[in-house]
Amino acid sequence: MAPPKVISTEFLLWSQSLLLWSVAAYGVMADPLSGETALLLRSRWALLLASRAILAAVFEYGLSHSIMLSAFLLLTTVGQPLLRYRVPLRRTAEFEGIWILASMVLSLVVIRRFHLSTEWVPASMSPAQLAALCIVASILLLVVRGGTYIVRGVLRKSGTLPSKARIRSVSPQVASSPASEAAPAVRAAEAVPIAIEIAAAAEESSPPAIDIEEYNRGRLIGNLERIILTIVVAAGSYAALAFLVAAKGVVRSDEFGKNRDFAEYFLVGSLASVMVALCAGIGLRFALIRLWPELLMLQMQ
Repeated sequence: MAPPKVISTEFLLWSQSLLLWSVAAYGVMADPLSGETALLLRSRWALLLASRAILAAVFEYGLSHSIMLSAFLLLTTVGQPLLRYRVPLRRTAEFEGIWILASMVLSLVVIRRFHLSTEWVPASMSPAQLAALCIVASILLLVVRGGTYIVRGVLRKSGTLPSKARIRSVSPQVASSPASEAAPAVRAAEAVPIAIEIAAAAEESSPPAIDIEEYNRGRLIGNLERIILTIVVAAGSYAALAFLVAAKGVVRSDEFGKNRDFAEYFLVGSLASVMVALCAGIGLRFALIRLWPELLMLQMQ
């Protein structure tokens, strides 16, 4: 049996703080985005946000007995959803990625700078195993809800959100009108640019309504997809990764030829989701190799 890995108490505290922040930021509730919430109960959201931030800071103080680290966790937990709500939706992906990386790095800098250590080390497992479990749980929370914010930002930036208006604007009047059926091909060809101009003017005056049903369905599928892909990449089963990505495309391939907007939405969302899962899976694999390599013995062949 391999000897247990030896890690510093500073790194163990960092992994525990990472888990606390992930639970407070992503594991309690989904924070609203500007323009995507019709009815925002600000008082209720503010109460829940303050409650989870204070609880996270209290638990952090119980672990480290450090007011500075507790205050840092409190600020990051409160500041992230408030700033995210102010950030333009097209910048959500960049904001989320930068905030996650900055929170990880700055918390480690604070712990190393002031030589903080954890006050809770269970006797049932080694510190390295505890740190590995904290990192695994943190990354899974990040790829689910944090990945959702990143994918939504990418979809907003590329303009490929599922829209009912775009589906209905594919010249239904020209196709169904009796006059258009009897008109010559020249008149039909002339009507198409006019219909496109009218549709473009309508889009400029009022943004198209998002297909909420398809949007929520894609979010749920994306969450499950990122969890599975992260575990598969961490286990090193890249053949299974290729199979899962291909299977997802085959299932909905019938809709690609009928609706180009849906095809673009599906492609952009899938690529963004896979990118998040790849980054998270590679980081998780590196952490497990260093902290608890025995877990990788369970990898799929």
